Amino acid sequence: MGLILLGASIGAIWKNEHRFDYYQAAKATEPAEAVGDLSADRLFSHTGSMDQDLTVKGNYVQSFQGFLEVSRSAEIYAWDRDEDDDGVTWSKEWMSSLENNSRNRDFKKLLTSANIRPKTYQVAELKIAPKQIQFVDKKYRIHPDSLQLSKKGTDKKLATRGRYFYLAKGGENQLGDERLSYRGLPVPETATYFGKWGEGIAVAHQAEKKSGLISGMIKDKGILHHLVAGEREIALDSIKAHLARLKNIVRLTGIAVATIGGGIFFSSLTRFLIFIPLIGPLINRISGWLGMLLGFLLGLITLVIAFLTSQPLILALFLLVLGAGLFSLWKNAKRKRAHVQTQLFKTLGHSPSQNELEELEFIKLWQLVAEDGEITASEQKRLSKWTKRHRWSSAKVVELTQQAREELSKTSKRENLESLIQFSLADGRIDRAEMKSLEHAAGKIGVRGPELSTMILQLQRG
Repeated sequence: MGLILLGASIGAIWKNEHRFDYYQAAKATEPAEAVGDLSADRLFSHTGSMDQDLTVKGNYVQSFQGFLEVSRSAEIYAWDRDEDDDGVTWSKEWMSSLENNSRNRDFKKLLTSANIRPKTYQVAELKIAPKQIQFVDKKYRIHPDSLQLSKKGTDKKLATRGRYFYLAKGGENQLGDERLSYRGLPVPETATYFGKWGEGIAVAHQAEKKSGLISGMIKDKGILHHLVAGEREIALDSIKAHLARLKNIVRLTGIAVATIGGGIFFSSLTRFLIFIPLIGPLINRISGWLGMLLGFLLGLITLVIAFLTSQPLILALFLLVLGAGLFSLWKNAKRKRAHVQTQLFKTLGHSPSQNELEELEFIKLWQLVAEDGEITASEQKRLSKWTKRHRWSSAKVVELTQQAREELSKTSKRENLESLIQFSLADGRIDRAEMKSLEHAAGKIGVRGPELSTMILQLQRG
């Protein structure tokens, strides 16, 4: 389950950023003043008045007046079964579809949900096909008191109860009872249509072919066939706001589901450890939180990459800034390396080879760790690692050690540390092994972290 949630959420986040931009499609349409001027398959927009008394025939009620679309929601009060690691939990809930479980076996849902529309829409002289019509404006609840039941509704014995039409079945604790609620989109005085001209009627334009479960989940239909309240510019603003709101909902939901999915997936991987005394439950709990963190980061990274790849201009700007930043870092590193090499030339009288630098580093490192007259076993091990890393022979190690011992009293502790830092910086960077050696050697002469960092920066900058 966790892996399914994780995969579905990542797919939804990606597809959401690459979804059909119906705002830009609507904006690109040409306004048509007269329907008679339209040619077949032309994408256009048309603004005009609408009939405020538009009537739509109902099913359980006789009709709805003054609505572009009415959504009917049918729910049943039944048992919900939830199973997790702690066992099975039962609860009574209103649900849009009857859950298939042992306690709901005797229940049957009689009422149905639906979207109710007229046979055609009309904006001024323009007729619009209702098939695949898209709306972006807000729907409002329709109170049952403003509606009249049809014969079918009466036969079903529906009765008004608060904001619902209620079907009581006489079950214990109201179990099996059903209810209907309605939400409607009011007919605006003025509306703008965006879509395609067909044969005497405006029809849906399938701008992009969208299919699959994820596209359906995020409501990415790839269609331009929008009827929106207001003049063209007002309608475009409404479409833009609707698209932004829809994208943000999917973004937040996608990251939340990815977080939960990651937690479930990682918990399931370590579930068998729960039987180990003491540490088992702890590991299982930690793995869940770790999985949630990884799921969150995966969702966030997917969102950023998907957003950048869906916005060519922003991606180009991002790459430009990134390139400029990397170039600046390269130039800065090159300048620092040149400065260090100049200082080395002044000190040594020549530009040292890489092999010579490695030997000089070893000499200064040996002198620093031997400063107190004693090299501990751990320090000897550190020096041995250094020589093995460079694959030096025993004879060479003896030679370099002897040279270090002979030059031990010629320079101060701090001078030795500065020389070691310079030699380490000669190639432009201090790797992890070199940094560990520097920290240990500096510690031997009482130079701690912040002071060592300051010395490194000073030698780089001059």
